[in-house]
Amino acid sequence: MKKILLALATALLAIVALLAWVFIPTHERIGPQANEIELNDEFSISAHRIVSTDPDAGSKFAYFVVSDAVNIEDQEPFLVTSDQFAKVSVTGEQTLQAVVNGKIYQFHNDLWVERENGQLWRWYVSLEANYVR
Repeated sequence: MKKILLALATALLAIVALLAWVFIPTHERIGPQANEIELNDEFSISAHRIVSTDPDAGSKFAYFVVSDAVNIEDQEPFLVTSDQFAKVSVTGEQTLQAVVNGKIYQFHNDLWVERENGQLWRWYVSLEANYVR
């Protein structure tokens, strides 16, 4: 009788583990800072690694335009890419040029970033993608 109960418990445990593996969704979170690019004395670009629970997900990096008044957790990244070293440069007063050599997962070209005095500063981003499969 003990062997039957042990076999049933083992089978039930295996079924529960299989269902958990199939139905539990993967999660992503912002990880450590990978790169920082100074734009001017008030704003900078901060690149952070995205840590995923999906073992098949490749490395991803999220790029943020930040000021001293804004926390990274309160912002949405303007660029999510596989390129850790995307080149971002200032091309005008409120315009940025990004050159990416990796796969692009997400991109927003119109950004509003809060300054230290509480005002919003608008950035326009143009992107040059050089991804070759």
